[in-house]
Amino acid sequence: MMKKKLLTRQSDRISIQILSYVVISVCLVFAMVPLFITLVNSAKDNYSIIENIFSFPQWNELFQNIADNYSIAANEIILPMWRSVFIGFVGSIGNVAIGAILAYIFSRKDFPFKEFIFTLYIAIMLVPSIMGMPVLVNFMSNVLNLKDTYWGYWLPTWGGGQASTLFLFRTFFQQQPLSIYESAEVEGGKDYQILWYISIPLAKPILMLQFVNGFSAQYNDYLWPSLIFNDKKPLMVMLQSLSQQFGNNSQNGAMYAMYIIAAVPLLINTCLNLKEFKSGDFAAGLKL
Repeated sequence: MMKKKLLTRQSDRISIQILSYVVISVCLVFAMVPLFITLVNSAKDNYSIIENIFSFPQWNELFQNIADNYSIAANEIILPMWRSVFIGFVGSIGNVAIGAILAYIFSRKDFPFKEFIFTLYIAIMLVPSIMGMPVLVNFMSNVLNLKDTYWGYWLPTWGGGQASTLFLFRTFFQQQPLSIYESAEVEGGKDYQILWYISIPLAKPILMLQFVNGFSAQYNDYLWPSLIFNDKKPLMVMLQSLSQQFGNNSQNGAMYAMYIIAAVPLLINTCLNLKEFKSGDFAAGLKL
């Protein structure tokens, strides 16, 4: 009887494994097909793309098509891409820094109405950000005169982005051993020293995770940059206008090349921080 149960369970495990492989394979195909199409078509001429987007490029024209498409793409989007890298990097650093300071205050300090104020921060997450954009555009443009400036983009991003960042960091900081903080206070450590030398090093995985997420979100942001920038258009706003222009001019290969070039900063950002994802340290130290 015991042997039969074990065999049944073994059979169940095999079937579950097969199902898992099937689901993973299907998801992987759906994830890789757009990348495959983009890579292949960035090395083709416009006629070949129109004829069949799934076909491979002609070998005798491969290098010439790559040179033409990528040179056109680089000339068009390098400057907007660096703008987006700069915006995303500084914006993410600001979000992480402000979020870490607020999380330290809310997790290690006691003051009146602390939980009520924290609840107000969390309540911001329930309000869609698009609802405040008409007011923010008018406030940034006419009151602060920050239209078409980086500060006009960063200030609302830092302010609105603190709700989720604070919630995540505070939960993580509260899991850190209290004895370490008590020892530091006995030794005469100041709050800024404790934050810099204890809280932040212990929270490095979650800080890096939030930085990667924040950089990706701001690098790929379209709506807010399109409202706040006129001349200093970042990547996503420029890609939107170029997609129409190049589509009408029959330069689809260059457009696909632009998508490949635009993905490079995100790939570098993810690869540099991949260790934090693979190690699982951020998940091991976080209890929600």
